[in-house]
Amino acid sequence: MKSLTPILAITTLLAFAAVPVARAQADSSAVKAKLKQMEDDWAKAQMDKDHGAAVIGGLLAADYSGVSSKGEVQNKAQRLEKIKAETDTYTSSVNDSMEVNVYGPDVATVCGKSTEKGKDKDGKEFNRSYGWVDTWMQRNGKWECIAGSGTLLTKD
Repeated sequence: MKSLTPILAITTLLAFAAVPVARAQADSSAVKAKLKQMEDDWAKAQMDKDHGAAVIGGLLAADYSGVSSKGEVQNKAQRLEKIKAETDTYTSSVNDSMEVNVYGPDVATVCGKSTEKGKDKDGKEFNRSYGWVDTWMQRNGKWECIAGSGTLLTKD
């Protein structure tokens, strides 16, 4: 019986040591799922009448800074202004793939590709693909996009 005591003690210690690791992995999985959903909401919102300005405005941090697919550096107000001025009509806007990297409990990046379909202001159909990366930070219990950058991959 005495020989089992050290084994039980070590097993118990290892089990308790594994709990934080398992919890961190579960928390990371939840963060990844949440951020992917927020990115999907962003993409879908482009089909709204306001091209997603209301939805995207709620996702961007007040101190957001980004680079558009046309190389324009934009803060939150400038980004939303461009969205509202959009003249294209979208019939589809979907994220084709996303990879989330969590760097701590409050910081993550999402790197992905998106495809947009619709018609431009002249009625010409388009099908465009973009590559992008967004940086997210959780502040006061809310995830916000603090930085982003996108590049046009294909256009027809």
